[in-house]
Amino acid sequence: MSSYLEDFRDYFRFHPGLIPGILICIIVALVSYILTRGTLWEGGFLILPAELFSDNPVFYLLSKVGPIVLALVICIFINVKKFDAGGAYAGKYILRIAIILMGARVTYDVLMTGSLVGLIIILCVLASVLLFAMLIGKCFKFPWDAAALTGTGTGVCGVSATLSVAPVINAEKKYVDAVVGVISLLGIIGVFVIPVIAAFLVMSPTQTEVFIGGTLHEIGNVIPAADLYQSITGSDVGAMALAYKMIRVGMLVAVAAVFGWIYCRRQKKTASGSCPAEKARIQGFLILFVIMAVLMSLVIYFYYEPGKAIQMVITNISVTILTISMAGVGLSMNLKDTLSVGKKLLPFGAAVWAFQIAAMCILIMLFV
Repeated sequence: MSSYLEDFRDYFRFHPGLIPGILICIIVALVSYILTRGTLWEGGFLILPAELFSDNPVFYLLSKVGPIVLALVICIFINVKKFDAGGAYAGKYILRIAIILMGARVTYDVLMTGSLVGLIIILCVLASVLLFAMLIGKCFKFPWDAAALTGTGTGVCGVSATLSVAPVINAEKKYVDAVVGVISLLGIIGVFVIPVIAAFLVMSPTQTEVFIGGTLHEIGNVIPAADLYQSITGSDVGAMALAYKMIRVGMLVAVAAVFGWIYCRRQKKTASGSCPAEKARIQGFLILFVIMAVLMSLVIYFYYEPGKAIQMVITNISVTILTISMAGVGLSMNLKDTLSVGKKLLPFGAAVWAFQIAAMCILIMLFV
């Protein structure tokens, strides 16, 4: 596993081949903002009349979809090989920059509105998802490493968790690739499905924060889903949903340690078994997310009004960058190939995710 310094250097490994894809991501993001907000970026000046989005049914519907989701959808259907490299860069590195800046939203005043019950529910469901994945995997004779990766990716933090745990359990590459594809696909589906379920069940904003933060695979899925939910209901749940999601992310090292221990025990039962040297670690951009949250909290605590103004600017920048990066996620994703590679694991991954959604719904409706 690479060091933090090597990870940092990856951001600057830029070459001309990335430019076409990144430009397409930016153009799609601009178009998405014009069509859904009448602006060129989050919080920007209006270039289309505001009444257009209330009087015209097409623009009204687009405003409910939002720029982040629209950019993602548009780029999923742009299948041009020349754009793949730039899309992949935007969907990975530009997305991480957006996530770091999003830390400015998760400040102490937001966290104080959180629910202890919600935290307990998220941790209980996470443990249940891991156990369910392993039991179902065993029942249907799925490879152990594929089941472990699916449970981790679903329960913790998507592709990042999958790639972090894979070397700890010496997972076969074909299973790593398949799980990454399945998790990516389900995460994108979740951007649309989860907020709709929350609205259909008439969840309160507090319940929805736990639901979105506790069921979506990727950090990058949380804000688009929260944005779509806000478009449907008018309630802003993004910051706290992101905070709940970060609780799951924080469990990555513990989950990896448990699976590493199980793997070692399995290996010791064989004559030549040995434990891998790899150990999972929290990725650097997630650490920077926490640092950003702490710094922004301090600024708001000591200089409330200026701090809130700075927070708004950083939030607008982060959402705009996220729109560009989600366009990259769509641009770099070959839907046909993803379905083909993960067709055997897709029903399994969907079943684990469905269990997670059902468990969250039941516990949230009962206790939150």
